[in-house]
This record gives sequence, structure tokens and C-alpha cells, in this order.
Amino acid sequence: MAGSTILSGDLGSINLADIFNLLGMSKKTGVLKLSRGAETRSLHWEQGEIVFARSNSVRDSLGNCLVRKGIITPEQNAVSASKIDETTRHGKVLVRMGFITADQLLWAVKHQVLEIVYNLFHWRSGFFEFMEGEADAKEKITLSMSTTKIIMEGIHRLDEWAKMRAVFPDDAVVVEPALPPRAQASRPDLGAEEKKVLALVDGSRSIAEVASLARQGEFEAYSLLFNLVSAGVLKVRAGQAAARRLAR
Repeated sequence: MAGSTILSGDLGSINLADIFNLLGMSKKTGVLKLSRGAETRSLHWEQGEIVFARSNSVRDSLGNCLVRKGIITPEQNAVSASKIDETTRHGKVLVRMGFITADQLLWAVKHQVLEIVYNLFHWRSGFFEFMEGEADAKEKITLSMSTTKIIMEGIHRLDEWAKMRAVFPDDAVVVEPALPPRAQASRPDLGAEEKKVLALVDGSRSIAEVASLARQGEFEAYSLLFNLVSAGVLKVRAGQAAARRLAR
């Protein structure tokens, strides 16, 4: 895709939401490239809407996204990734091997793109450059989500992360039941997802380990754990805060 740079700058001096708003309202088509140290992200736009995203982070790969969601196993991810070549993408390999369906692939790519975009809202430094030009038809999906809604969700998630990090300062925090099993079972406010996560809490697993086992995605799992702590069903294991203070 050939094009010329029409917008660039420092992410430390301009808000990502403002960049998105400008591209959305101007109905721009092109690629927004963002970099922070060794990290790079590319967001493809068509007529003011995000239609694709790329990331050089292994965490953002399609395979790891599918593993976090519990759709494929780490072993299936590894064996299928070994069969990727210059002409065949990972998604097609996964479908060909029967690990996922074509519908699951479409859902996963949409989720992958949105996760890449949402994670960018955490960036407080770095550089951006928008190159205007025709979009590559191969790099296009239908998100069914407007730029405005993506901005609103990105900001919402950022606010939620701030609340969660006040309770869970890092991923090594361990939570434990605050109520006996009988009292937990009698809580009418616990839905199926809360109960699923609650069953994984054993008083020794970190929140990162619980999130991995829950196969729901980090933000979703942490939100459930945060809600359970807020409801008094779980609590952060005693002594952790004191241990952190001593370690500083």
C-alpha cells in the first residue's frame, strides 16, 4: 500500500482517543503505525473505521489469543505454528488441521484485532505515524464496531484496569476464599462465569494463574476476580502487602 504521511507525533503529547477521533471523523483510509521501544503496532483504516491490526508482540499472536480463550491447547498452538510458511497464515493452518472451524477463526481474528487496539490505550509514550493510501483487501475484516464504540470501550477498560490494579498491584497477587463453601453456594448474585473462576481459586494460585486456567482472557478474568473481591466472596491473601513493602 503506497501512501504519504499526513499525521505523526509523540504519544506523550496527544491522546490516542483524539487520534482515533480525528481519523474517524475525517473518514481516513490508510495505516496508523505506532511504536514504543521495540514494540510496534499497525492499525489499518478504511473510511474512518479500523479494519485490521498487527502487532509484533508474541502475546498478541492469533495462536496465543486462541489459547487464552480456551479454544485450542498450547500443544495445538505449537504444532500448528510449526507448519506456518510464507504463503500460509496460522489461522488457515489451524482450520486445515481441524483445530478450529472457519467461524471460530473469524471470531478469533476480530477478538485479536480488538485486543491489540484496546491494549494501545495503556501506552503513555511512543510515536505514531498515519500513512494515507488505499487499504489492502487482504488486510480487512468487519469488526461490526464503530470507531466511537471502540474508543469508548478502550477508555472504559483503562478505567477498569486502574480500579483493578488498586486491589491487584501485580499479577503475582494471590486471592483466597473469604467465605466457607456453603456460604458461597448460597450467594444468589454469583453467575456461571463467577462460579467458574471461583472454583479455580485455591488460596495458592496467583491471579495470573487463575486467569490462564479460566481461559477467558486477562481483562475478563481479572474483572471477575475483582468483582468477587468487591462482593466479599474472595480476599487478597493476608501478608502480601507487608511482604511487598519489605521487598522495596
